[in-house]
Amino acid sequence: MLNFNATKHARASWDIPVQLDLRRTKGIQFDVYCSDLKPVQYFTCYLRSGSGWYSCTFNPDATHQWVRIVIPKSEVETEGNPAGWQTIDCIRISAWRGTSEDAVCGFANLAFAGGKPIALVVRAESCIKKKDAEARGYSDYANSISETFDAINFPSIQVADDELTETQLDAIQLLVLPYNTTVPPSLAQILTSFCARGGKILACYTTAPDVLNLLKLKVSRTVVPEQGPFQGFAKTPQGLDLQPDFVPQPSHRTVVVEPSATNVASRVIAFWQENDKTNASLPAITLTASGAYIGHVWYAAKTADKNDLMRTLVGELVPAFWEQTARQAYAEIGVLSTHTNLTSLARALQAAPQPARVELERAQEAARQASDALATHAWKQSLPASLRARDAALRAWCSAQPSRTPEFRAFWCHSAYGLQDRNWDRAMRLLKESGFNAVLPNMLWGGVAFYPSEVLPTYAEFDQRGDQLEKCLAAAKKYNIRVHVWKVNWNTGWKVPPSFLAQIAQEQRGQKRLTGELKSAWLCPSHPKNQDLEVAAMIEVVRKYPVDGIHFDYIRYPDNDSCFCEGCKVRFEQRIGKKLATWKEVQIGEPLFNAWQEFRRSNISTVVERVHREAKKIRPDIQISAAVFRNWPSDRDTVAQDWKVWCDNGWLDFVCPMDYFDSNMSFQNAVAAQKTYAGKVPLYPGIGLSCWRNPQDAVKLIEQIAYVRALDVPGFTVFNLDAHAEAVLPYLRLGATHP
Repeated sequence: MLNFNATKHARASWDIPVQLDLRRTKGIQFDVYCSDLKPVQYFTCYLRSGSGWYSCTFNPDATHQWVRIVIPKSEVETEGNPAGWQTIDCIRISAWRGTSEDAVCGFANLAFAGGKPIALVVRAESCIKKKDAEARGYSDYANSISETFDAINFPSIQVADDELTETQLDAIQLLVLPYNTTVPPSLAQILTSFCARGGKILACYTTAPDVLNLLKLKVSRTVVPEQGPFQGFAKTPQGLDLQPDFVPQPSHRTVVVEPSATNVASRVIAFWQENDKTNASLPAITLTASGAYIGHVWYAAKTADKNDLMRTLVGELVPAFWEQTARQAYAEIGVLSTHTNLTSLARALQAAPQPARVELERAQEAARQASDALATHAWKQSLPASLRARDAALRAWCSAQPSRTPEFRAFWCHSAYGLQDRNWDRAMRLLKESGFNAVLPNMLWGGVAFYPSEVLPTYAEFDQRGDQLEKCLAAAKKYNIRVHVWKVNWNTGWKVPPSFLAQIAQEQRGQKRLTGELKSAWLCPSHPKNQDLEVAAMIEVVRKYPVDGIHFDYIRYPDNDSCFCEGCKVRFEQRIGKKLATWKEVQIGEPLFNAWQEFRRSNISTVVERVHREAKKIRPDIQISAAVFRNWPSDRDTVAQDWKVWCDNGWLDFVCPMDYFDSNMSFQNAVAAQKTYAGKVPLYPGIGLSCWRNPQDAVKLIEQIAYVRALDVPGFTVFNLDAHAEAVLPYLRLGATHP
């Protein structure tokens, strides 16, 4: 029983004692049953190892039935100091409070996830443990490879370089070193024996001699392009069958390799393309008899072409993969939304509009071609036909989805420069063509503005790149797109000048944790100068630019462990009229807990109210909005974000809860609850496209838009306007957001 009724605990947990070695697995899987998901914001699966934990959140997508959950090792975060995947002794499942209701939950069929791997992604754990500046990159780029392998259904698992043993190499045909600047001696020995018996290596951006010697390559030089980053991988005349002609990847440098001896056969299948669209004649991907070398790290795939490139590369290194991927692609034709095959989809589209039926016919014809090729074992002919059939089936389904007008349709854009090419005209044109009518561009933070500001430091590249807000507004006017300028509050930002941080530190305006640790990049919300700065920065935008609105973000504390600075203590004491002996008095269950929570909430709400009041004096028609956490009842305490009160008081003209759920049912439940919290204020839920496990899932995006409409909510906001959005918007405009 999940007991949240008449209780106040933040989560309910179940601990399952185990003794597991997960080194040879992709992760774990289990089945979950829930009678109701409204009481649960989300679940977290924790795996205890030594004195630390591995953790990953999940959300079931159905009630009153068993749902399979997969926890991939590549997606976990760490807490404390885990001892390794071989020493998992406890699985903890936590359900985090949503609403104060009870439900029945069950967990069953715990098992290892994934099939038998044929590739190992060797994460540079020995480098991570040194905690150097690249520590996060070693893990991130291993995950990029793993994510791409998952996308192309190439069976693999991650292993730590200091845990890999010979016994783990049974049936392994490929070892991938995604970013391994050095390799432990034990790994060097394993690589040598692995190659000697015919195994292949795929190495990225490493100069480790032990690896390069096995590939019979040597470093020639390192090149940093002078005119901005390389644009991506351009196919050479020696390229592979089915290799795309060009695949984008903005890389800022490359390690150039060449054969280590004159008698070494090598094959450059891709050059780097320069910023001016010419090929640099610098090898980007090189094949040898022992494997392949990529001159930079591999970024997670943002386009189908990126997956296609990796598919052709691993197919060359592991030829048996061609049959597997061809059969898998054929099996996936028509598998989308509630449909399990093309026949089911065809039945559903019998009465669909003509464009949908035309696409369906294309899918059926391509599927026949794929089937014929499979029958003759022509794997490389079957695969492209299956991919064409899958895309046509997707287009058929998308073309059958209804649109709705009028409706608020917006994208957040985290880049102040627009899309990848830093072109606001292109971004606005894409939105207009796709049926969207608003954008929320991130133009200012707590410590930097991307336009000439009299309040905040102006970003350092202003002389070269100019006023980004002015450029954004000019393009928006051309395409009739509304602009609600997005400000990140309290967080000083990634472009903040060091001099500003120094000033904040000198004036003791930064946040502190309970331990006394200084969070120098965060402004203390109780400090009067910080409140004045937040208000002045947003009001400046209203005063100087013809924007449609201003949009709060991070209008909260980062967590419940801040701020405990000396200034907060003094200001809290003034509020309650007595001295505070220790910070323990404000902790949960203590006498001053409620007063402390109200103090924190008032620091945030004061800024919202002041911005509303002062902005409306300047322009009564200006719209004020906020991106908020999704569960107001708990978030008003954990991060002091009392957004229902802001709606009740009329300080917001619309509100955008960040409902970044992979689970459609969790999304639907959250939006239904938020309608009550928002009251009369328009609710435009945030859909987390770029945060999903598959950030190019057009079907899920369309389904969540449909849930918004079914709940009679007047619009939605999507995160984020980037390459993922570029990939899915062509499908949305076929039906769901047809202009």
